[in-house]
Amino acid sequence: MTHLDTVITAAEYHHIADTVKHIADAEILPRFRHLTDADITEKNPGDLVTTADRITEERLTETLEKTLPGSITVGEEAVSADPTVLDRLHTDQPVWIIDPVDGTSNFVNGDPYYACLVSLTRNGDTIASWLYAPSLHTTAGAHTGRGAWINDQPAHAADPTPPPATLDIVTTHRKHATPHHRALIDTVAADPHTHTSDCRAAGLSYIDLTRGRHEALLYTWENPWDHATGLHIYTTAGGHHQTHDGHTFRLAGDNALPFIVGQPHTIDRVRALIT
Repeated sequence: MTHLDTVITAAEYHHIADTVKHIADAEILPRFRHLTDADITEKNPGDLVTTADRITEERLTETLEKTLPGSITVGEEAVSADPTVLDRLHTDQPVWIIDPVDGTSNFVNGDPYYACLVSLTRNGDTIASWLYAPSLHTTAGAHTGRGAWINDQPAHAADPTPPPATLDIVTTHRKHATPHHRALIDTVAADPHTHTSDCRAAGLSYIDLTRGRHEALLYTWENPWDHATGLHIYTTAGGHHQTHDGHTFRLAGDNALPFIVGQPHTIDRVRALIT
């Protein structure tokens, strides 16, 4: 790719998918269940980061910025080191958003429910997205105007008819929620027509939602690297979402939280429980 205004072609999209897989297979998968104490540190209490996170993000950043000259990157670990990196989302340059290991705690604990997430955005809109879960042998992605895929098969957001009597809803883990948001989650959980579970890895929860394993997501945080890839895949596959004030989720932040992801009738049911 040589020009910033060029929309990536199908061939370029697949090349990037191969790149993400290659780097993840080289840097993440060999460390799964083989981490040493020296490989694991805490950014904040309970917020783990590993050697795999850091090296994978560094390699992806270097490779992707070379792939699209003039592009810049917002990576989870770069933001952890320098929060002003988030300001790049307010520029008009193409921005790669990277979560090198989504579900780091799972990764550290030997749980295969983790993934590498990459998306390409510009002016707040996601153009393309890639998800690779090495230990689950799962790939997913979307390319605006071309569709969404899970394991190389066209993906269509589940929308059962009639809707289920009981909604399966993934929510922000209560330990990460503010007292106000925790109370909202508890209200939803107390309803006899819901079944709630804590989010374990945001990117993969969007894939599970697309597949129909859940009916809705109720999230109270807005880190762009957690949501850009999965939300793009789900909406490109025909799903919907709304922030608490009825708007679309903005990757640059300042959203009215919580936001709800699901089909319109499901969003309405969840909204009714928290308003």
